[in-house]
Amino acid sequence: LAEGMLLEDDDPHHEQPSSIDQYLKDVHDLPISTLLKRDEQLRSMLLSIDPSIPKYVFTASVKHHAQRCLEALGIDDLFVDIIDVKACGLATKHSEQAFRAAMQVAGLTFDDDKEMESCILLDDSLKNVQCARSMGWRAILVGTVGRDCGKVVRSDHAEHEIQRIHDLPLVLPELFVQCED
Repeated sequence: LAEGMLLEDDDPHHEQPSSIDQYLKDVHDLPISTLLKRDEQLRSMLLSIDPSIPKYVFTASVKHHAQRCLEALGIDDLFVDIIDVKACGLATKHSEQAFRAAMQVAGLTFDDDKEMESCILLDDSLKNVQCARSMGWRAILVGTVGRDCGKVVRSDHAEHEIQRIHDLPLVLPELFVQCED
């Protein structure tokens, strides 16, 4: 089966069968506490973003898994919501359907260029970055070494490329509240 096709459902409001829920629970049953540790630098960076900017987690995973990851990192209280694969009707994240569903959850419209440009995706997937840009979003590639191939990756679609999410203030300083001495 093609990536993203196994679980896809055209109706994001359709109730998912319990077998899909069980599958998603099982594949995301990872020992998060041994894989991720609290990240005070990340927390500090996120807290320094202008508080008028709403922040969402947009994941190809499921909400309960993302929540566990955010809790382990110590940043679970810094986001408005988690937009997961179920909120996107099980569509693959690098699809227009998923990006439209994410905008709907965030209360944004698809036909307003200003609202589209107000969305910024930070992602390590070249396909997700490309889809975001095709939708009119801004997109930052996070990590320039492919997670699957281990080789250097570049994106013609990314507005910026950064090694770590912690480097975001270097490329988008306008998002951050400046402290006055």
